[in-house]
Amino acid sequence: MLQLNGIVGGNASIAVGPRKTLLLQQIVINVRKGQKLVLKDISFLFNNDAFAIKVEAQPSPGTFIARGGAGDLHPNKVLFNNNSGAEVRIFLLVSAVNRARNTRSLSRSDSWHLNLRLR
Repeated sequence: MLQLNGIVGGNASIAVGPRKTLLLQQIVINVRKGQKLVLKDISFLFNNDAFAIKVEAQPSPGTFIARGGAGDLHPNKVLFNNNSGAEVRIFLLVSAVNRARNTRSLSRSDSWHLNLRLR
């Protein structure tokens, strides 16, 4: 089991343009052949309901998006399935998506917690 936590932090709110995505966190994960990277649980809190959280594994099409500004969800979503014959290095990205038609701000205290499993 892997756990990933994050907070926007800084000393000021961050303005995000309409319909824009802001990368918040990126880590590298090695996935052995035959393994899957699964997003088991996600908890997040954005102080502005216009923001959705997006979790993706690049270069895979595996993406999970949760809307509504906050949640405690159990998606059990496969983000990456390594069916190649070798270990693959992927980039796990956590982003905030402004779904509004005007600029909105992320709070310094906006945060997230992910439980992931390699199986």
